[in-house]
Amino acid sequence: MRSKLLGALLASSLAFGAHAQDLANHTIKIGVLTDFSSQYAAFSGKFTLAGVQMAAEDFMKAHPNHKVEVVFADHQNKPDIGSTIVRQWLDRDGVDMIADLATSAVALAVIPLAADKKKIAIVSSGNSSRITEEDCTPYSIHWTYNTRVVAVPGIQAMVKQGDDTFFFITSDNTSGISLETDAMEAVKAAGGKVVGSVRHPFGAPDFSSFVLQAQASKAKVLMLANSGPDVVNTVKSINEFGLKKTQKIFAPTAGIIALKGMGLELAQGLYYATGFYWNQDDPDTQAFSKRYIARMGQPPENTFAADYSSTMHYLNAVEAVGSMDGDKIMAKMRATPIRDMFTKSGKLREDGRLVYDYYLWQVKSPSETKDEWDSLKRISPAIPGDIAYGPPSTKCKLIKG
Repeated sequence: MRSKLLGALLASSLAFGAHAQDLANHTIKIGVLTDFSSQYAAFSGKFTLAGVQMAAEDFMKAHPNHKVEVVFADHQNKPDIGSTIVRQWLDRDGVDMIADLATSAVALAVIPLAADKKKIAIVSSGNSSRITEEDCTPYSIHWTYNTRVVAVPGIQAMVKQGDDTFFFITSDNTSGISLETDAMEAVKAAGGKVVGSVRHPFGAPDFSSFVLQAQASKAKVLMLANSGPDVVNTVKSINEFGLKKTQKIFAPTAGIIALKGMGLELAQGLYYATGFYWNQDDPDTQAFSKRYIARMGQPPENTFAADYSSTMHYLNAVEAVGSMDGDKIMAKMRATPIRDMFTKSGKLREDGRLVYDYYLWQVKSPSETKDEWDSLKRISPAIPGDIAYGPPSTKCKLIKG
């Protein structure tokens, strides 16, 4: 009996040793799938890639016995192209983790492909709530904002102060419709009223007719359920027709790049919600931002920082479990709180949603800014992540009703 026990222990020890050796000899391969050439290139592309690369470099400095390789590809905002790339990465190229996944339609197409191989896919640039609801998987993670969190806290605050009627200008694509749906539900839940809405094609060349419909609605708040260059062009049209004189503008996805594209003269006064701002009062955030600026010539958008944070959390989990097993890595990632340059309050839920504190911000006037990127001032205390994101949805098959 004792002989059998010793034999079993020796076999287990040898298996663990062999597995650890396999990991030591394994190059961890991360594939960054993003938009390098289409509408979102300035909001993802080389800038999100840099976040992943910085994390890989920092991890290898801390763990010189591990090798990390970062590969990348342009999905051109086309789900079919993104899917083809990921199939090749998984079937032929040995990619272990998929990162960034700019645009929701691409993310939703790719997530199940990774899950079939028990490979982890981390979404930083897509924003659809479906990622952690009806399309959730045990191996997919949504690290940054979704269409609920960017809308709900701001809407609640605005209705509370009497701004209780809303008109929506919505991009007719996956993320725009998802944002519109979540925001309209939030307006009604807060006691407000949706007085109208209009949808525009993604990448519309002219927003005049949509803005004039918003003006005619006499809504107190004009909600922009679009993103990227569409936000920039909508705000330019809003200023052309003078809507800000009579209506408040809530642009929940307008990051610092979009704000710079508008110019603070046009963007000032817009409301915006985010949990990360490059110049927020946190020494870790400011130190990371300084490094990012030195590398890329501009501060990090929240999604750029998220790619660093999520990649580092993944690599630390791989190191901790000593394995490339997707189930073990996910379990470790969920068990480990996120306390870094991105957030001090992060926790990863069973549905794959990273939950962290949020804030409502307002765009500064030109006279309030220190430089061209110093665009936001915080106008709310921290909104705890559990409140900002709400409870996990039973639409996700991983959540028991």
